[in-house]
Amino acid sequence: MKSYLEKSILSVQFQSPGFVLKTQCQIAKDFMQSGIHFEEIFTNEALSLNEIIQHISQKLEEILKRGEVATLQLLYQIDIPQNDFLALTTSTNFIPKMCELIVRRTAYKVYLRNMFS
Repeated sequence: MKSYLEKSILSVQFQSPGFVLKTQCQIAKDFMQSGIHFEEIFTNEALSLNEIIQHISQKLEEILKRGEVATLQLLYQIDIPQNDFLALTTSTNFIPKMCELIVRRTAYKVYLRNMFS
C-alpha cells in the first residue's frame, strides 16, 4: 500500500500554492498535537519545498529533544511507519530525510482529500 506521495507527483502538486498551503497547514496541525507551534508565516503563506523543510527541521529537532515518546507520538499523528523512521535513524542526513518523508506523507493525505472531496 502506498503511503507517500511520489516525488514526481509532489513536484506537480507543489505548483499550486493552494495545495502547498493546505499541506503546510496539515503539518502545523499534526505538530500542534505534540505541543509544537509553527510561526504564522508557515500557515498563511505558501512556501517553497526547501523553506518548508527548513521550518520542519527546526520543529523536528524540538520534538527529538523531548525524547522517544514525543517523537513516536508525532510519527503516529503524521502516520509515518515506525519502520521508515527506524531505517533513517542511522543516516547522516536523518533530519532532512525525515522532513522529506513528513512532507510527502502529509502531501499524500492532502492529495487524497482533494481527489475524493
